Amino acid sequence: MAAHPWTHLNSQLSSCLPVFNDLISRDAPLHAFLNTPAILHPIVFAISTVGSKHAVVFSIENGRCHASANGSDEAVFLLLASPEHWAQFFHPISVSPFQSYWGMLGMDPKHKGVQIEGDQQIFNQHAHIWRRVLEVLHEAYCGPMVIDEQPEEYEDHIIGRYVHITVPTWGRCKVFYEQSGFGDQDIVLLHTAGSDSRQYHGVMNHAAMREKCNMIAFDLPGHGRSFPPQNHCPGNYTNTEDSYVGAITSIVKNLKLKKPIICGSSMAGQVCLAVATRADEVGAGGAIPLQGPSIQ
Repeated sequence: MAAHPWTHLNSQLSSCLPVFNDLISRDAPLHAFLNTPAILHPIVFAISTVGSKHAVVFSIENGRCHASANGSDEAVFLLLASPEHWAQFFHPISVSPFQSYWGMLGMDPKHKGVQIEGDQQIFNQHAHIWRRVLEVLHEAYCGPMVIDEQPEEYEDHIIGRYVHITVPTWGRCKVFYEQSGFGDQDIVLLHTAGSDSRQYHGVMNHAAMREKCNMIAFDLPGHGRSFPPQNHCPGNYTNTEDSYVGAITSIVKNLKLKKPIICGSSMAGQVCLAVATRADEVGAGGAIPLQGPSIQ
C-alpha cells in the first residue's frame, strides 16, 4: 500500500517554505510577539508526522523566524500529528477541529497521533509564537484565507447594565450583562476563558438573530466589566462546575428568562454539557456546546 501523501511533511511543504520565509519576515503579529524582552534565547521547534524522521524546523533568533526542511534533532519541542490530521489542517478551508493545532490537541482521545514531544514548559510558554507560525505556514501552502465580507454596522442594538447575583464558591457578585433582540426565544451566550461578552457583538447585532431571539451575554465575575467576587483575594481566582453553573442559573432567574438556550464554546462549551445534565436546576431549555469535549 502506498504511503499517505502527508507521511513526510518536508516533502509536502518544502516548495512553499520560501514563500513562508518571505511572509513571516513581514508578519506584524509575529514580530509583535518576538520584539519583546520575554524572548531571551533562540528557539527551535519542529512539526512532523508520528513515526517520521523528517520534519519542518522553525528557528527563531534575534527577532526573526526561518523555516527549513531538516531533521528535528535541534528542536526543543516537536508538534506531531498523523498524516490524515495534517492533511485536514492544510486544507484550504479547514473544518473543526483542524483550524488550529490547539483544536487538534483537544480532539477526542480516540484520535491517536496528536501529541507533543520535548519540553512541555517551553511549548506552553511559546504557544502564541508556534500558533502564529502555523497560521502563516497554512497561508503559504494554501494561499491567503478567504474572508467573508460583512457590511459595516452604523447602528448598535446592544444595551448593557449590571445585576447582582449570588454564586456558589464566589458568593455575592456584581456582574455586567448585555441584551439585544426582541424575539421569543431566550438565549444566553457564554464567553470563552479569559474573555468577555464582547465576543458576541456580531451575533447580537445580527438582524435575523435580533428578530428571532432575546440574547443575553454576561461577563463572569472578575472578567471584562464584571466585578470580582466580594470574597476574592488577588491571585486565587477559582472556577468550578458548581460556581459556573451557579452563575448561569442566577442570571437565568434574576433576568426571568424562560427556558433559555445556553450557548458557548471551548471552556463555555464544556459548561454547556454540565448545564444539559442539570437543565432543571438551571431552568434551561437547551444547550449548544461548541467545541466542548466529546460525549461518550
